[in-house]
Amino acid sequence: MAREIELFFDVGSSYSYLAATQMAALTERTKVAVRWRPFLLGAVFKATTNEMPARVPAKARWMLEDMARWAEHYGIPFRMPSRFPLLTLRTQRALAAAERNDAEKVPAFALALFKAYWAEDQDVTADPVIAAAATSAGLDAAAIVSSIDAQETKDLLRATTDEAVKRGAFGAPAMFVGDALFWGNDRIALLERHLARLAP
Repeated sequence: MAREIELFFDVGSSYSYLAATQMAALTERTKVAVRWRPFLLGAVFKATTNEMPARVPAKARWMLEDMARWAEHYGIPFRMPSRFPLLTLRTQRALAAAERNDAEKVPAFALALFKAYWAEDQDVTADPVIAAAATSAGLDAAAIVSSIDAQETKDLLRATTDEAVKRGAFGAPAMFVGDALFWGNDRIALLERHLARLAP
């Protein structure tokens, strides 16, 4: 019986940002740990022939309003980034490097990057921004930045992305409880109900 939530996320994903801010409270309510798993959303889209909503004009307009409503609902800051969409390859590799070295600090690192991008309009692909977020999470910033282009880091990010696709992910956030997939920030309540049914 699965008693872990796996959160596959990309810092460049608006709904990943929303969901990420709710994970600590979800764990507090359910007593189920969250495993944060950075993957590359662009590669997921390519593998599944999916398309990001922002590339469809009507969806893009709706998404901006939807994001603002959800942010207000959660009481979190939100500012549409001037660099959107953003190729987050370096960002996600940095998170993969952190996962390789100290997985327990990935949530804090990811949340710092999410805040930098979705609340402060910073370029989260830039080394100084990545380093600052790493430092705030208690990581060795120099080690993280120097590991971004390491083959082991590239391999881990690719493997995690491939795994997510094989398990049925087609977008972000993709939240798994065992084989059960819950896609999107607005499915957190359904995920929580599913966990309640699994409880002994």
